[in-house]
Amino acid sequence: MLQLLYDTVHNVNIKDYSPEQVDVWAPKEPEVEKWAGFFENNICYVAEIGDKIVGFGDMTEGGYLNTLYTHKDYQRKGVGSGLLKVFEKEARELGLNEITTEASITAKPFFEKQGFVCVKKQNKEYKGMFFVNFLMKKSLC
Repeated sequence: MLQLLYDTVHNVNIKDYSPEQVDVWAPKEPEVEKWAGFFENNICYVAEIGDKIVGFGDMTEGGYLNTLYTHKDYQRKGVGSGLLKVFEKEARELGLNEITTEASITAKPFFEKQGFVCVKKQNKEYKGMFFVNFLMKKSLC
């Protein structure tokens, strides 16, 4: 999954972020402990085609979609929207009325197409680098 993250950020998100930003976002040496925490503490799903991981995501029990990544070679093939449907179902089963996420510039159109609305544009700092992203939410009612 961490290789998928690296490849996607460096091949897809590079169109909206600088090389320095993508290196901080998805470093060559993966931050295994950080990601293990997300996968262990949150609701996590992985999409596979055959024996290949083509997408993954994680969501907190409060409905915050922390990550949603689709393999660089499987963009616009229904992987992300399929994973999102699973997270929405999970959120409804938890009794939640909405899902929130912080979408990258690259992912914002995808989330809008899936019914999310932009709450606000943000300039978030991570490891000394600033990233534009968008706080977005989707009503499940």
